[in-house]
Amino acid sequence: MKKLIILFFCISSLYASGKIGFGAGFDISPNAARISLRNWISKTSGFELGFGPTAYMEDFIFNDMSIQGKYMYGFRYDGYLRTYAGAIARYTLVKDPRFHKNLPSGGIFAGNEWYLGKYKNQGIAIEGGVMYGRISRTQYIQDPNVEISRYYKEFPLYLTFSYKFYFR
Repeated sequence: MKKLIILFFCISSLYASGKIGFGAGFDISPNAARISLRNWISKTSGFELGFGPTAYMEDFIFNDMSIQGKYMYGFRYDGYLRTYAGAIARYTLVKDPRFHKNLPSGGIFAGNEWYLGKYKNQGIAIEGGVMYGRISRTQYIQDPNVEISRYYKEFPLYLTFSYKFYFR
């Protein structure tokens, strides 16, 4: 029964009208560059998965890696423009010798995607929002009574330019 429901869900998204489709492309932001896959399963809901190098907020050296997932809810659709809002979940693999932890973070965002090309199969989007994530590390210095806490923080501003090519 579950397999039939999943099959029906996949087939129904193939023949729906409007800009509903699967796309691949890239995202560029001040502290990250990602390769991503986006799927609009209906005119109002979609999701995206992406991964790529990420920079620490204070040094902007792209030596960390992040995996990001987004859920998007489109509340305006014109055939060539979609306005949407959503939630982000990100997991950053921190490559800092002082931190032996990875950074989970989350946030909310809103964006516009414009569809270009003869068949409207290319999308350019601008997204903006806020993110939050922080991990800490306690370090003891020559005496067990003296401790220093250091923090690794997620960049709080989420601002991204993305390009997607839609295959269907």
